Amino acid sequence: MKPKPQPRDAFELFQAHFDQILNPGHALIQLARKIDWSRFDAAFADSYSEDMGAPAKAMRLMVGLHYLKYTFNESDESLVERWVENPYWQYFCGFTHMQHEYPIHPTSMTKWRNRVGAERLAELLKETIDLAVREKQVSLRDLQRVNVDTTVQEKNVTFPTDSKLLYKAVVKLVHAAQSRGVRLRQSYVRVGKKAAVKAGRYAHAKQYKRMRRQLRKLRTYVGRLIRDIRRKAEALDDDLVTLLARANRIRQQQPKDSHKLYSLHEPEVQCISKGKAHKRYEFGQKVAIATTNGGNWIVASRMIANNPYDGHTLAETLTAVESIIGISVTDAYVDKGYRGHDYTGAAEVHIAGQRYNGASRAERKRRRRRSAVEPKIGHLKSDHRMDRCFLAGLHGDAINAVLAAAGSNMRKLLRRFFYTLIRWLEGLLCADWPTTKHRHRAPSPSFAPMYAA
Repeated sequence: MKPKPQPRDAFELFQAHFDQILNPGHALIQLARKIDWSRFDAAFADSYSEDMGAPAKAMRLMVGLHYLKYTFNESDESLVERWVENPYWQYFCGFTHMQHEYPIHPTSMTKWRNRVGAERLAELLKETIDLAVREKQVSLRDLQRVNVDTTVQEKNVTFPTDSKLLYKAVVKLVHAAQSRGVRLRQSYVRVGKKAAVKAGRYAHAKQYKRMRRQLRKLRTYVGRLIRDIRRKAEALDDDLVTLLARANRIRQQQPKDSHKLYSLHEPEVQCISKGKAHKRYEFGQKVAIATTNGGNWIVASRMIANNPYDGHTLAETLTAVESIIGISVTDAYVDKGYRGHDYTGAAEVHIAGQRYNGASRAERKRRRRRSAVEPKIGHLKSDHRMDRCFLAGLHGDAINAVLAAAGSNMRKLLRRFFYTLIRWLEGLLCADWPTTKHRHRAPSPSFAPMYAA
């Protein structure tokens, strides 16, 4: 059923109201009062049934929890634990009195994300941009100039060597057979582990002929298990058919094959090479990031499946930007990886390294600002859960990319509200507030997240 309003506390008459005990100047409280929470009720209304099932949790609670999760880099489990301890987080999610129990079970976060989907969750990113515009933190002109780049959002999979994949296939096939009551001729778990360990040691010692001998053993074990299960299983359900097909694919693939399978539980994982010296290959999905050229606000974060050429993602990325900001893009600044792009719209594409005669000083500065998207991607990975995606499937990759961008913009908004409070307090303490170059220095940005938490 559709969400109902936030339930009232039965004992609220005997408790102190948050307005009486919390600091009204706290950045989270100011931000909670300025977010347009009603827009999410309208945006996500068609994700719920009218009359089936139990009443859903309040929309503000679920949206607020996801904002907090990706702003402060928390898992679903640690989020609800910290939520009970932090009254500012509770106020942000719409509660008026202190709560002493978990608001939801952590698995409800996953169910809600899958119910809403990545396309609708882009509304969370759009609200951060609209709020920045309302608070005059970014102008419409700034939103029209964007930096575009791509990165790899790695999946939560181990490095896929052939010995690891084959031994994992042995373990999963044996477990599937045992759970269905299939009595195998031999499990090969013990000898398979021994062969996988030997293959790794031989590869480290560069004894590749011995390594390939152990790999042949592992392929033999997997083939025997597949045939044994197909002979003895009374009925092959869909999950077992999928597992047998993937195990057989791993058994047959060779080192130089294209479109290889790198994970049994995440078959969509791609092997992507971005030319990094410290990490030659990354296993996940490509994500296109677009930020404003001036303030580094993220205006689009979109997962791109199947590892296409960067230039062939520009048109799709700029379309996503325009759907978020609501106006047309006039200038897009990209690196040399976008040469030969497929964009044919009205925006002017500036490729790094190209010479333009007669460019103004301001325009040359904007072109140099293209590289500002690189550290922004680093912060997305280190601070907002894009370094490793723990959500399942391609839809999980898309959801994680969008919410990471929303969390990054929320961190910027919290920092701006924090500095506003500091300047207001300093104005009260210093009657002769200086306006010259000797103005007091603002606190370090590292204090803002600590204060906001």
